[in-house]
Amino acid sequence: MNRLLFASFLLATQLSAFSTTNIQYLYGDFEGPTFLDTQGDSKQTITAEHYRTFDYGDAFAFFDYVYANKGLRFSGDKNDLYGEISPRLSLNKIGGFRTSEGLIKEYYAAFQYNGSNTYHAWLYGIGSDLNIPGFSVFGLNLYRKIQNIGIETYQLSANYYAPLSERWHFEGFSDWTTRDFLSQNQLLFNLSQTLGIKEGKLEVGTEWHYYHENNYHSDNDVFQAMIKYVF
Repeated sequence: MNRLLFASFLLATQLSAFSTTNIQYLYGDFEGPTFLDTQGDSKQTITAEHYRTFDYGDAFAFFDYVYANKGLRFSGDKNDLYGEISPRLSLNKIGGFRTSEGLIKEYYAAFQYNGSNTYHAWLYGIGSDLNIPGFSVFGLNLYRKIQNIGIETYQLSANYYAPLSERWHFEGFSDWTTRDFLSQNQLLFNLSQTLGIKEGKLEVGTEWHYYHENNYHSDNDVFQAMIKYVF
C-alpha cells in the first residue's frame, strides 16, 4: 500500500494539469486538555499546502510546523512537525467513464499517509467528489486507518470550498473516526486588490479549530488568527 500511495503521488507531480500552493501562519490560545493543546500557552503554526490534479486523479499534501513557548501537552517539546500526503486515483478516468452531473461527480481509490517523528498512519479506501449547491469543491473519502499509536479504525473525511462573494470565501475539512473528531474551518478575505498585489493572492481571516476525543470526553475549541498567501 505504501508503494502505491507514493507511486500515485509521484505520478501526480509528473503529470500535473493544475496545481496550487499556499503558505499559512496561524496563532491561537491552545491551553486545554487534549493532546493538540499546549502546556498553558498559545500555539503558532506555519502550514504549507499543495494540491494538484493530473490525468488520472489528484493529490493533496500539507506540512505543519508548530511552536509553543511553554511546550506541547503530548510531548513537552516546544516544536513539532507533522504532515499528510493524500493521492487519489480516479476510477472514472481509469475506466473511461464520464463524470456525472448528479450528486456524485466522480469516484476514486483514495490513499493517505500521516506522519510525524513519533506517529505514523496509513489509510486506504474510496473517495468521491460531490456536486453540492453553493460549494465549488466538496470531497468525501472513507478510509480504513492503520496507525502505530492507537487501534485500527475507520475515518470519514470531508473537504470543502465555498465562495461567498468576490473577495470572501469559506473552506475547511472535517475528519471523523470511531475515537475522535477534528474540524478546521477558515473564513478568509482576499486583501490582494486592497494592497495592489498582482502576483499571487494574500488572504486574512480566522480558522475555527475544533477537536473532540470520545474516550476522554475532552474538547479543544479555538479560534485562530491567520494569514495565507497563495501562489
